[in-house]
Amino acid sequence: MNNAPIEADSAKAILKTYHQVHDTAKENHPAPSKLDEKNKKLEDELFSLKEKYMLLQRELINRDKRLAHLNRQLVDKTTHAARLQEDFENAIYHLTKKEGSK
Repeated sequence: MNNAPIEADSAKAILKTYHQVHDTAKENHPAPSKLDEKNKKLEDELFSLKEKYMLLQRELINRDKRLAHLNRQLVDKTTHAARLQEDFENAIYHLTKKEGSK
């Protein structure tokens, strides 16, 4: 419901533009140059938004790659730590076994 005022304003703006273009006499139509200027501004804004979107998309891809790389490093280090723990436990076992056999 928070968007209701925004949607109402948008609908009013669309209706106003429609009336300006279709309901006025031919001589009272908005000047083509004004419509061309508005179209140009909207095209520029669209182009700008597309560029920002592409930039954000590239950043997201780079972050995903970085996260995958860090995750691989974490798995490698966890595996290495588990191997060291096993080696340590085996070394203690062998040391205690040698002490017991003396």
